Amino acid sequence: MKCKNCNKVVGETHSYCPHCGQKMGLGRLNFKQLLKDLWVSLTNTDQGILRLIKHLTYRPGKVAREYVSGRRKSYFNPFNYLLLTVAIALYFILQFETVALDYSKIEPDNKELLQFAFKYFNIFILLMWPIHGSLIWLFFRRRQTNYVENLALTAYLSGQTMLYYILALALFTIFPSLLGPLGTIIGLLISIWYTIAILQFYQTKSFWSILKIVFIITLTNIISQGIIYSTFHIYRTLDI
Repeated sequence: MKCKNCNKVVGETHSYCPHCGQKMGLGRLNFKQLLKDLWVSLTNTDQGILRLIKHLTYRPGKVAREYVSGRRKSYFNPFNYLLLTVAIALYFILQFETVALDYSKIEPDNKELLQFAFKYFNIFILLMWPIHGSLIWLFFRRRQTNYVENLALTAYLSGQTMLYYILALALFTIFPSLLGPLGTIIGLLISIWYTIAILQFYQTKSFWSILKIVFIITLTNIISQGIIYSTFHIYRTLDI
């Protein structure tokens, strides 16, 4: 047989091409095959998104630690996961803005700023990702991890946080009255989850590490708000 991907001749006993790894005997692409490939990508034991979401929920730092330690085949790529969840979160944010947000109760200047933040939400998240990774690496630089390994950690954390936001936004879109009482609680729970994740990643439980994480969260929020405010004023000045 000849592999349809690399055109190498392969023995008939091979289920997968030994040269490129593609499955042998693939027929024409059809709707059934498309659904099958989609399901495999979601539930696959190796690199499945659903498996990743499950493990990131209760052992996020350990997942990131295993990934940077070499278990790359066991988990969905963190950078792809971040891009995917940011894209989905942007859709839900725009839906929330359209359906559940009452701009009539917001001052004109704040309204314009909020609309700007929602419109370019995905850009701000991706812009903050390397900054976020830099902060964690800087405060834990003695733990013998490099910057790129911290980028993988923050990609997983940011991607999973986007998933939590998606669930919250879906709830707030259906029940907008819950935004006030539940918003703060959700933010607090995410902060606790985030703290546990970094403690797991660096394999520490020290009080000093917890203080550093709290400072990282605070500093990240300040920098994020500063970037949004500064780019918004530049946006208004240039009248884009």
